Amino acid sequence: MSRLPIHRGLRVCARTVALILISTGLACASTGSNRSGAHEPFEHEEARRREARQVARQVAVLAGSVRDVDSRLELTFWAERGALTLVGYQSVERGGRAGRTVDREDLQRTIARALMSTTHHSGGEVVLRLRREAASWALEPGASFASERPLQARQVAGRREDAMPEPAALATDLRRLLEPVRVPANGTVWANVSVHLRDGRVVGWELEDWRVVRAGRGNKTPRPVSRRVVEEATSVVLLYAPGTGSRSLHLGLRLIHEGTAPAAEGWVEETRVLPLARPSGGVSRLTLP
Repeated sequence: MSRLPIHRGLRVCARTVALILISTGLACASTGSNRSGAHEPFEHEEARRREARQVARQVAVLAGSVRDVDSRLELTFWAERGALTLVGYQSVERGGRAGRTVDREDLQRTIARALMSTTHHSGGEVVLRLRREAASWALEPGASFASERPLQARQVAGRREDAMPEPAALATDLRRLLEPVRVPANGTVWANVSVHLRDGRVVGWELEDWRVVRAGRGNKTPRPVSRRVVEEATSVVLLYAPGTGSRSLHLGLRLIHEGTAPAAEGWVEETRVLPLARPSGGVSRLTLP
């Protein structure tokens, strides 16, 4: 018998087996890619970009009101499918010398770029850290880590502008709420404020209490809270507002009067998010429709 037909048959079988193996391998790789989601396109790219720009604009407004050189702001967001929900905020190293005016648009672009790199997360916390320099803000290395999903976390990127609280109305309400607070001349006061939130809306305010931390000198007239403090606190509330369900936002305000200033300056030093509780009957309260 001739060996040529046998060799030809073996070559045909080898090619057939190779084609089967290659096809099987491609199918497995395709199935694995779909399972892991590594090569799937992001479905809401434009909404993700819009979310990052909106949050960056609000952070830039907040940072733009902070003048103290060497101040540090730390904002913690829950990032999920492009949506950014603020879950933590604190400011430290405040009270230093006043710096020059910051280019807010440049700061906004810098923050937006940083946030865009975080909104691909399928679910986890990301931290944005800012340090005030003489005429600008430096973006410090942030962090991202897994944690328990907060109840108020949003899952859809893109914030509806018409659903956002009106900044001027919030500032007016907060100014009214803080009217009882008086800071001793050249003294310091700590004030605790609760903001009641429901599905992105502010539904109530409560001034829980305030106390003198450092007594002033002499018998000079105590000072009211400055407009700048109200604006900073309003910016913090606006960042926290977008979220699902009902919750209470605690703001800890440090208020300081110096020299002959007509009003006490200060800042939002700490925040906490808590389940929405019944009003505790504090110093003053505002309930909104």
